[in-house]
Amino acid sequence: MPDVYSIALNDLRHQEGSRVDLSRILTNPEFATDLVHTDGDIEIEGALQSVSEGVLLTAHATYDTVSECSRCLKIVEEEGDADLTELYFYPNRAKALVESGDEEAGELPLIENDTINIESLLRDTIVGQMPFIPLCEPDCPGLCTVCGERLADLPGDHEHEQEPVVPNPLDELRAKLVAEKRGE
Repeated sequence: MPDVYSIALNDLRHQEGSRVDLSRILTNPEFATDLVHTDGDIEIEGALQSVSEGVLLTAHATYDTVSECSRCLKIVEEEGDADLTELYFYPNRAKALVESGDEEAGELPLIENDTINIESLLRDTIVGQMPFIPLCEPDCPGLCTVCGERLADLPGDHEHEQEPVVPNPLDELRAKLVAEKRGE
C-alpha cells in the first residue's frame, strides 16, 4: 500500500525550472495536540518545481479542526488553512552540504526513490498553527462555579443563594498538621 504522504515525481522533469501542478486530498489524516485535532480530509493545492538542489514544493492546505473550549467545554469546529513551502534535496546535494561542514544538512528532507514525503511538513505546519489553549470565543466567560452551566448561556443576572465553598489548601494542610500533632 503506498504511503499517503508520498508524492511521486515521475511527471516532473529533472531540469531546473520544470514545474507540475499538485492537487492531493489526504483522507482523514490525524494531526493533533492534547486539545485540538484535525477532522476529515486535508486538501492540498500547489506546485512542484525542479531547482538545482532538488524539488521545491509550494502549496496551500485546507483542513478542519475540532477542539473543546478550555473555559466552557463547548465543542469548537473551525476551518484552517496553511501555506506549505519546502525544498526537498537530491541526496547527492545534501551529502555535498554535509561534507562541506553544514551540520544541519543531515536533517534536510530528501528525495528518495524519486518521491518526496510531506508528512513532517504537514504535521509541523498544521500542529504549529493549532491553538495552545482553545477557546470558543476570545472572551468566553467559562462555567458557573456553582451549577456548572455555561455562563454565556445564562442570563446576566444569574446567581445562586449560596456562595460556593472553595476549599483552601492551606486550611486543609493546617488541619492535617494539627491532627498529626495530636496523634490522630
